[in-house]
Amino acid sequence: MKTKSILSNHVVMLTALFLAFMGYFLSIYRGNTNIASNYSGLIIAASCLYSVNPIFGGELPENKVLRLLARLNGLLLVVWFVIIIAQLFL
Repeated sequence: MKTKSILSNHVVMLTALFLAFMGYFLSIYRGNTNIASNYSGLIIAASCLYSVNPIFGGELPENKVLRLLARLNGLLLVVWFVIIIAQLFL
């Protein structure tokens, strides 16, 4: 019998990552860097805890919507990283 952890569930983790990215970008847009730094920690933790993360070469879900969400999360991770690097130089 194969059991699945909640951290390996695509629906839960991809949705949580997407919401964390949206919260981060909304905080940056509004100029609230304190909340944005909290979201950064959440993004790092969620990305590391997600055991079958498609962003880091894990398996993509079979569902088309979840596959699109996984690719969107990958794109948002790159954009987030670029923003973090740009903030270091400003």
